[in-house]
Amino acid sequence: MQKSIKRRLALVFGLVLLVAAGGAAWLWTERLAVAEQAIARALSDRGVAPANFRVVFLGLRSIVLADIDIGEGDAVVDSVTVTYSAGELLSGRVRSIDVGKARLRVHLEEGGISFGALDPLLAGDAGGGPLLLPEIAAERVEIALSTPWGEALLSGPAELMPSGTAIAVSLPGMTIEETGSPRLAPIVAAGGVELNEGVFGFDLSLASAAADAEGTALGHVAGNYDTDGRAGNIRAEGAIAFARGGLRPQMLAPLLAPYHLDLTGVVAYRAEAEISPDGVLATADIDLDKFALHQTAAGSASFSGLVKVSKGFGGSTASPYRVGLSGLRIDDLTAPQRFAPVRVEGDVTFGAPVLDWRLVARSALPAIAGSRLGDLTGSYNADTQKGNFRAAGELGFAPGKVELQTLLPVLLGKVTRMSGNASYVADISISEGGIASSGEATLMNVGFVTPAASFEGIGGTVKLASLLPPRTRGPQTLRVRMLEAGLPLANGVVTFDMDRDGLRITDARWPFAGGQVVLVSRGADVLAADARFDLTVEHVDLEALLSIVEVPGLTATGQIGGTIPVVLRDGDPVLLDGALAAEDEGIIVYLGAGSDIAPGEETKLLTDALRNFHYTELTGGLSGNANGELVLRLGLRGSNPDLYSGYPFAINVKLEGSLADVLRRGTVGFRPMELIRDQSAPAVTPPADKTGP
Repeated sequence: MQKSIKRRLALVFGLVLLVAAGGAAWLWTERLAVAEQAIARALSDRGVAPANFRVVFLGLRSIVLADIDIGEGDAVVDSVTVTYSAGELLSGRVRSIDVGKARLRVHLEEGGISFGALDPLLAGDAGGGPLLLPEIAAERVEIALSTPWGEALLSGPAELMPSGTAIAVSLPGMTIEETGSPRLAPIVAAGGVELNEGVFGFDLSLASAAADAEGTALGHVAGNYDTDGRAGNIRAEGAIAFARGGLRPQMLAPLLAPYHLDLTGVVAYRAEAEISPDGVLATADIDLDKFALHQTAAGSASFSGLVKVSKGFGGSTASPYRVGLSGLRIDDLTAPQRFAPVRVEGDVTFGAPVLDWRLVARSALPAIAGSRLGDLTGSYNADTQKGNFRAAGELGFAPGKVELQTLLPVLLGKVTRMSGNASYVADISISEGGIASSGEATLMNVGFVTPAASFEGIGGTVKLASLLPPRTRGPQTLRVRMLEAGLPLANGVVTFDMDRDGLRITDARWPFAGGQVVLVSRGADVLAADARFDLTVEHVDLEALLSIVEVPGLTATGQIGGTIPVVLRDGDPVLLDGALAAEDEGIIVYLGAGSDIAPGEETKLLTDALRNFHYTELTGGLSGNANGELVLRLGLRGSNPDLYSGYPFAINVKLEGSLADVLRRGTVGFRPMELIRDQSAPAVTPPADKTGP
């Protein structure tokens, strides 16, 4: 009986083992399908759907999933290998996860960051119990990032390491590049990102990934973002050095390629962005160190100093770009140098599509540092491509301080010892037809010295129809209280014009000795190295002229006129052989002291003739440097009615001396009788029948 029972129990136990073995065998053969169902149910319980995948391997220590697609493209992974032990798997834990190639879609929107179908899983509020993650290593992750400012692709290896409630992601080298038409070249970010209960934090070093600038350090960026509060902070800093033959801006920003920018110098920056539910407020301090633009349409210049930039994005924080200049130094690098260093301060605003600026220019020269040179205002519409620029200011000139040769080095040594005041306005307008410019300058009691002449008391207004190239709005007139160029000329009026060929004096007149002198350009440009003029003497009264010269005992009547060609040589006015002549007949009387009379028949005869000489011809000529030695030639023809019954005389005189001394000191430095003594040939032939007066 007992044996029978034992046999029956053995049979039942065998049947149980057989059924168990069969069930186990069946479960083993169906393990992949069962695993797929279990994983799908776990994802569904956590709100992650739809989810498509295949389990391609299930072993005692690992499981391999392939062709994973969650949310119809929100997350696509080619393969995932999960390593575990039996005990860990039953407790909901695994040892590690290795990911092949993964592609994710991430949206940065006003409501925060969205990972699509993965949001419930990452937010931590999905059902199905806690998700316990191990270390995850991804061979390559590609993140398609969509933002209101454009789209970008982030790609590279990554390692995920959980720590309590936080998930830390290590990025040994994540490449970031714009998709579509890239404005910026790809960059590489290396560092770490952390997600802790809805708060993102990151700390990354940035370098260029452009082919011709690969590895160039761009800076460091760190920050955090709270997905629940939709608030965060981003900070960035770094320095970029541009050089010819080295890093160029086109390498970092392809959108600049059409402009062929030639830049050198260092740009250091510190930037910060404050993110709130109302938007983003970004600020930056940009420190320029000899940041130079070369070979532009406006020449070459360098910039040094601090530039502050701010911009609000979205919601109530929206604002235009604002640029603050507290003392930006601008140096002209064009040869020859056109302007001395200046400092610019003020604000620039860009609210698309309009750019506005309100700036003040001051001198950066040590001797006149801080002197206000002008106000710079203007605007430009990028849509219509129309704009305007205005420079206006008032200048008080003082020798060695504010004067044109200090502000405009091209005039160094050419215009010196300036005094007086000037105000100016310069306008530039931009339109589809091109660039137009105009200007106006008012001079008030301006004086200066040039190598050719000195000027005092210049006043009047000059209007320009064009600034580049300079062109006057028709002939312009200035008053000149005093001009000295070998002889003093007072209370003159100068009319001039300027066009593409240069500056010309069309009519410059000064009253002189009862008449006037007139200066007119003969060439195209008075600033040329060999500028030529015609100096015309009109109706100069000899009596008034001799009152200026003040030769004791010498008087004369009549008027003279004529034209003398003048050319500038090495800055000096040189008089060429000109012709002066009396306009009518007159009288010359010389009643010198007895000491002037030297013995000799011929000398006495000439002296007697000059006591009451009625000339019918008076001719002369001037040649030489007006600022130095001149040669004066005089020819006299006439008679003394009291001598030899009016017998005709011919007197020729050549004088060498300084005209400046004659006119400035009121003395000719010679006596008429010396002219008579120095004649190389007799000037007078007395009649055979001499009968004295």
